[in-house]
Amino acid sequence: MGNNPEDGHILNYRGLKEDGYAVFETDSVNLVFTLRGGCMIDVFDLDSSTPVAYLDFDIKRNVMLGYAFGSPIIGLPFSNQFRKAFGKTIFPFRNLRPRHEVGFFVEKSYRNKGEKGLWNLDEIMLAIALETAFEAGVEVFIIKPTGDRTRYYRSKFWAQIRPTTGDDVLLGINIPKVRRKLKHIALQEVDGKTHFFRVTGHPDIR
Repeated sequence: MGNNPEDGHILNYRGLKEDGYAVFETDSVNLVFTLRGGCMIDVFDLDSSTPVAYLDFDIKRNVMLGYAFGSPIIGLPFSNQFRKAFGKTIFPFRNLRPRHEVGFFVEKSYRNKGEKGLWNLDEIMLAIALETAFEAGVEVFIIKPTGDRTRYYRSKFWAQIRPTTGDDVLLGINIPKVRRKLKHIALQEVDGKTHFFRVTGHPDIR
């Protein structure tokens, strides 16, 4: 379940990369994903015009995902295409980072088993980061897990513990091996490039 090409909702990954945004429609909620500066993902609920999730990553750093970026990176502008498409819609941009101390966050009601009935939003965001890194030639995506998230990355994304000289725990995701193994996302290619994600948006059937 999840990698069946006939199953799931479509996210236009190529449109997100090229235009800076992509609309993702599900049975329970409609979202818009934005990508700023090639490293900051924001997700908005189109029905309520509210920010609901974000992921900050930087493939040019040794640790590509960990704590949220500080200013001035957080102030990167949204794309012209996004502003033209949603210029008359008011999004509360001042509330983009409700928990600014972490780089990967999903509002509780938009998580699996949340009241919005949405599934796998976290996996979509990390898949975007991994695919962006893959297209840039990165083989291992390095994560410094916040809180108790080590088991989460290891079980859901096959992350491996990396050797370090300090007390910090670092994880690495081998992108070429993992990008096609994600349980709820099937990559759809055109001319050798990923153009769409087909996302499973319901609970796993056990």
